[in-house]
Amino acid sequence: MPNNNRYEISEALQMPLPLTKEEAMQETLTQEESAARRFPILPSNANVTVIPIIPGITLFGYIRFLNASPVETRVDIYANGRRVAADLRYQHFTEYMKLFPGWYRIAIYRAGTVTNPLTVLRLQVQSGGIYTVAVTGLADAISTLTIEDSHRYLSPNRAYIRFVQLSPTAPAMDVYWDDRMVLSDLRYEEISRYLTTAPGSHNLKLRVTDTGKILVEHPKVNLKGGKAYTVYVVGSRADRAGLQVLIPLEGVTYLDFGK
Repeated sequence: MPNNNRYEISEALQMPLPLTKEEAMQETLTQEESAARRFPILPSNANVTVIPIIPGITLFGYIRFLNASPVETRVDIYANGRRVAADLRYQHFTEYMKLFPGWYRIAIYRAGTVTNPLTVLRLQVQSGGIYTVAVTGLADAISTLTIEDSHRYLSPNRAYIRFVQLSPTAPAMDVYWDDRMVLSDLRYEEISRYLTTAPGSHNLKLRVTDTGKILVEHPKVNLKGGKAYTVYVVGSRADRAGLQVLIPLEGVTYLDFGK
Protein backbone atom coordinates (compact mmCIF):
# COMPACT_ATOMS: atom_id res chain seq x y z
CA MET A 1 0.00 0.00 0.00
CA PRO A 2 1.52 3.37 -0.98
CA ASN A 3 2.19 5.95 1.71
CA ASN A 4 0.86 9.27 0.44
CA ASN A 5 1.70 11.33 3.51
CA ARG A 6 4.97 12.31 5.11
CA TYR A 7 4.81 9.68 7.86
CA GLU A 8 6.70 6.41 7.94
CA ILE A 9 4.34 3.44 8.20
CA SER A 10 4.62 0.03 9.82
CA GLU A 11 4.23 -1.72 6.48
CA ALA A 12 7.58 -0.30 5.38
CA LEU A 13 9.50 -1.49 8.45
CA GLN A 14 11.88 -4.42 8.19
CA MET A 15 10.87 -5.70 11.63
CA PRO A 16 7.38 -7.23 11.95
CA LEU A 17 4.66 -6.19 14.36
CA PRO A 18 4.97 -7.61 17.88
CA LEU A 19 3.33 -10.72 19.25
CA THR A 20 1.40 -11.20 22.44
CA LYS A 21 3.45 -12.78 25.22
CA GLU A 22 1.53 -16.03 24.79
CA GLU A 23 2.34 -16.17 21.07
CA ALA A 24 6.01 -15.39 21.68
CA MET A 25 6.30 -18.34 24.06
CA GLN A 26 5.09 -20.84 21.46
CA GLU A 27 7.64 -23.30 20.16
CA THR A 28 6.80 -22.64 16.51
CA LEU A 29 5.17 -19.83 14.57
CA THR A 30 3.25 -19.67 11.33
CA GLN A 31 5.23 -17.73 8.74
CA GLU A 32 4.05 -14.13 8.94
CA GLU A 33 3.55 -13.94 5.19
CA SER A 34 0.70 -16.44 5.44
CA ALA A 35 -0.96 -15.20 8.62
CA ALA A 36 -2.50 -11.84 9.53
CA ARG A 37 -0.84 -10.30 12.56
CA ARG A 38 -2.70 -8.61 15.36
CA PHE A 39 -1.36 -5.54 17.11
CA PRO A 40 -2.59 -6.26 20.66
CA ILE A 41 -2.52 -2.76 22.17
CA LEU A 42 -4.89 -1.18 19.65
CA PRO A 43 -8.60 -0.88 20.52
CA SER A 44 -10.73 -3.89 19.60
CA ASN A 45 -7.70 -6.00 18.58
CA ALA A 46 -8.65 -5.47 14.94
CA ASN A 47 -6.31 -6.77 12.26
CA VAL A 48 -3.79 -4.08 11.40
CA THR A 49 -1.61 -3.80 8.31
CA VAL A 50 -0.63 -0.10 8.40
CA ILE A 51 0.28 1.99 11.44
CA PRO A 52 1.58 5.55 11.00
CA ILE A 53 4.82 6.36 12.82
CA ILE A 54 4.49 9.94 13.97
CA PRO A 55 7.68 11.51 15.40
CA GLY A 56 7.29 12.33 19.08
CA ILE A 57 3.99 10.42 19.37
CA THR A 58 4.33 6.82 18.17
CA LEU A 59 6.13 4.54 20.62
CA PHE A 60 8.98 2.49 19.17
CA GLY A 61 12.50 1.21 19.81
CA TYR A 62 15.51 0.06 17.81
CA ILE A 63 17.29 -3.27 17.45
CA ARG A 64 20.37 -4.55 15.63
CA PHE A 65 22.09 -7.94 15.48
CA LEU A 66 25.73 -9.00 15.77
CA ASN A 67 27.13 -12.37 14.73
CA ALA A 68 29.83 -13.03 17.33
CA SER A 69 29.94 -16.83 17.07
CA PRO A 70 33.30 -18.04 15.72
CA VAL A 71 31.76 -21.34 14.60
CA GLU A 72 28.56 -20.12 12.94
CA THR A 73 30.16 -17.81 10.43
CA ARG A 74 26.92 -17.00 8.56
CA VAL A 75 23.42 -16.92 10.05
CA ASP A 76 19.88 -15.95 9.08
CA ILE A 77 17.71 -14.24 11.69
CA TYR A 78 13.92 -14.44 11.86
CA ALA A 79 11.70 -12.27 14.04
CA ASN A 80 8.10 -13.43 14.53
CA GLY A 81 8.39 -15.59 11.43
CA ARG A 82 9.85 -12.91 9.17
CA ARG A 83 13.45 -12.99 7.97
CA VAL A 84 15.07 -9.72 9.08
CA ALA A 85 18.74 -10.55 8.45
CA ALA A 86 20.16 -12.86 5.80
CA ASP A 87 23.66 -14.31 5.64
CA LEU A 88 24.92 -12.22 8.57
CA ARG A 89 28.65 -12.90 8.68
CA TYR A 90 30.87 -13.41 11.70
CA GLN A 91 31.91 -10.12 13.34
CA HIS A 92 29.33 -8.15 11.34
CA PHE A 93 26.43 -6.05 12.59
CA THR A 94 23.13 -5.28 10.93
CA GLU A 95 21.93 -1.70 10.82
CA TYR A 96 19.56 -0.65 13.59
CA MET A 97 15.95 -1.48 12.74
CA LYS A 98 12.93 0.35 14.11
CA LEU A 99 10.26 -1.75 15.87
CA PHE A 100 7.19 -1.38 18.04
CA PRO A 101 7.20 -2.23 21.77
CA GLY A 102 6.01 -5.72 22.60
CA TRP A 103 7.13 -9.34 22.39
CA TYR A 104 9.34 -10.81 19.68
CA ARG A 105 10.35 -14.41 19.03
CA ILE A 106 13.80 -14.23 17.46
CA ALA A 107 15.11 -17.44 15.89
CA ILE A 108 18.70 -17.88 14.70
CA TYR A 109 19.36 -20.34 11.84
CA ARG A 110 22.38 -21.42 9.86
CA ALA A 111 22.32 -19.35 6.69
CA GLY A 112 20.03 -20.83 4.06
CA THR A 113 18.08 -23.09 6.43
CA VAL A 114 14.63 -22.73 8.00
CA THR A 115 14.48 -25.77 10.31
CA ASN A 116 16.17 -26.63 13.59
CA PRO A 117 17.07 -23.15 14.84
CA LEU A 118 20.42 -22.79 16.57
CA THR A 119 18.75 -20.85 19.37
CA VAL A 120 15.53 -18.94 20.04
CA LEU A 121 15.19 -15.74 22.05
CA ARG A 122 11.98 -14.26 23.45
CA LEU A 123 12.52 -10.54 23.83
CA GLN A 124 10.20 -7.91 25.26
CA VAL A 125 10.99 -4.58 23.62
CA GLN A 126 10.30 -1.44 25.62
CA SER A 127 9.35 1.91 24.14
CA GLY A 128 12.54 3.90 23.59
CA GLY A 129 14.73 0.81 24.05
CA ILE A 130 17.88 0.39 21.97
CA TYR A 131 19.09 -3.21 21.75
CA THR A 132 21.98 -5.16 20.29
CA VAL A 133 21.33 -8.92 20.16
CA ALA A 134 24.61 -10.80 19.87
CA VAL A 135 24.75 -14.38 18.58
CA THR A 136 27.52 -16.12 20.48
CA GLY A 137 28.77 -19.53 21.62
CA LEU A 138 30.36 -22.63 20.13
CA ALA A 139 28.91 -25.68 18.35
CA ASP A 140 25.91 -27.18 20.17
CA ALA A 141 25.92 -24.24 22.59
CA ILE A 142 24.84 -21.26 20.49
CA SER A 143 23.09 -18.58 22.52
CA THR A 144 22.19 -14.91 22.38
CA LEU A 145 23.04 -12.01 24.65
CA THR A 146 20.90 -8.88 24.64
CA ILE A 147 22.80 -5.66 25.29
CA GLU A 148 20.72 -2.54 25.93
CA ASP A 149 22.00 1.00 25.51
CA SER A 150 21.69 3.31 28.49
CA HIS A 151 19.84 6.56 27.83
CA ARG A 152 22.08 9.11 29.49
CA TYR A 153 23.29 12.63 28.99
CA LEU A 154 26.40 12.59 26.80
CA SER A 155 28.68 15.47 27.68
CA PRO A 156 30.47 16.88 24.62
CA ASN A 157 33.65 16.99 26.71
CA ARG A 158 33.64 13.30 27.61
CA ALA A 159 33.49 9.95 25.80
CA TYR A 160 31.68 6.91 27.19
CA ILE A 161 32.76 3.30 26.83
CA ARG A 162 31.83 -0.13 28.18
CA PHE A 163 32.96 -3.70 27.56
CA VAL A 164 31.10 -6.89 26.61
CA GLN A 165 32.89 -10.26 26.66
CA LEU A 166 31.59 -12.50 23.87
CA SER A 167 34.43 -15.01 23.50
CA PRO A 168 33.36 -18.41 24.92
CA THR A 169 36.95 -19.67 25.14
CA ALA A 170 38.61 -16.64 26.72
CA PRO A 171 39.62 -16.65 30.39
CA ALA A 172 38.54 -14.03 32.90
CA MET A 173 40.24 -10.79 31.93
CA ASP A 174 41.18 -7.41 33.32
CA VAL A 175 40.77 -4.25 31.26
CA TYR A 176 43.61 -1.73 31.17
CA TRP A 177 42.93 1.74 29.80
CA ASP A 178 46.04 3.84 29.19
CA ASP A 179 47.98 1.34 31.35
CA ARG A 180 45.59 1.69 34.30
CA MET A 181 43.32 -1.19 35.32
CA VAL A 182 39.73 0.01 35.10
CA LEU A 183 37.84 -3.31 35.18
CA SER A 184 38.72 -6.66 36.72
CA ASP A 185 37.59 -10.23 36.19
CA LEU A 186 35.43 -9.65 33.10
CA ARG A 187 33.93 -13.01 32.12
CA TYR A 188 32.01 -14.55 29.23
CA GLU A 189 28.68 -12.83 28.51
CA GLU A 190 29.29 -10.14 31.12
CA ILE A 191 28.48 -6.50 30.34
CA SER A 192 30.54 -3.91 32.17
CA ARG A 193 29.43 -0.59 33.58
CA TYR A 194 30.08 2.53 31.55
CA LEU A 195 33.38 4.35 31.96
CA THR A 196 33.94 7.99 31.08
CA THR A 197 37.17 9.19 29.55
CA ALA A 198 38.62 12.15 27.70
CA PRO A 199 38.09 12.25 23.93
CA GLY A 200 41.10 11.34 21.83
CA SER A 201 43.42 8.37 21.32
CA HIS A 202 43.77 5.74 24.05
CA ASN A 203 45.63 2.47 24.63
CA LEU A 204 43.56 -0.62 25.43
CA LYS A 205 44.94 -3.87 26.84
CA LEU A 206 43.05 -6.97 27.92
CA ARG A 207 45.04 -9.16 30.31
CA VAL A 208 44.40 -12.60 31.80
CA THR A 209 43.19 -11.98 35.34
CA ASP A 210 45.28 -14.77 36.88
CA THR A 211 48.58 -14.19 35.07
CA GLY A 212 48.58 -10.69 33.60
CA LYS A 213 49.35 -12.08 30.13
CA ILE A 214 48.17 -9.76 27.35
CA LEU A 215 45.27 -11.22 25.35
CA VAL A 216 44.54 -8.20 23.15
CA GLU A 217 46.23 -4.85 22.70
CA HIS A 218 44.74 -1.99 20.73
CA PRO A 219 47.20 0.92 20.83
CA LYS A 220 44.98 3.58 19.27
CA VAL A 221 41.33 3.58 20.26
CA ASN A 222 40.04 6.90 18.94
CA LEU A 223 37.00 8.26 20.75
CA LYS A 224 35.00 11.42 20.12
CA GLY A 225 33.43 13.65 22.73
CA GLY A 226 29.70 13.28 23.28
CA LYS A 227 29.76 9.72 21.90
CA ALA A 228 29.13 6.32 23.52
CA TYR A 229 30.91 3.13 22.45
CA THR A 230 30.87 -0.57 23.32
CA VAL A 231 33.96 -2.76 23.06
CA TYR A 232 32.91 -6.29 22.06
CA VAL A 233 35.51 -8.98 22.75
CA VAL A 234 35.07 -11.72 20.13
CA GLY A 235 36.93 -14.69 18.71
CA SER A 236 38.44 -17.90 20.00
CA ARG A 237 41.86 -18.58 21.45
CA ALA A 238 41.86 -21.81 19.43
CA ASP A 239 41.76 -19.90 16.13
CA ARG A 240 44.79 -18.46 14.39
CA ALA A 241 43.24 -14.98 14.55
CA GLY A 242 42.80 -15.28 18.31
CA LEU A 243 40.78 -12.70 20.22
CA GLN A 244 39.76 -9.42 18.65
CA VAL A 245 37.74 -6.35 19.59
CA LEU A 246 34.93 -4.57 17.76
CA ILE A 247 34.27 -0.96 18.81
CA PRO A 248 31.12 0.45 17.19
CA LEU A 249 29.20 3.55 18.16
CA GLU A 250 26.15 2.91 20.32
CA GLY A 251 22.76 3.79 18.94
CA VAL A 252 22.05 6.16 21.82
CA THR A 253 24.65 8.45 20.22
CA TYR A 254 22.80 9.04 16.97
CA LEU A 255 19.38 7.38 16.68
CA ASP A 256 16.39 9.70 16.38
CA PHE A 257 13.21 9.14 18.38
CA GLY A 258 11.61 12.30 17.03
CA LYS A 259 11.35 14.01 20.39
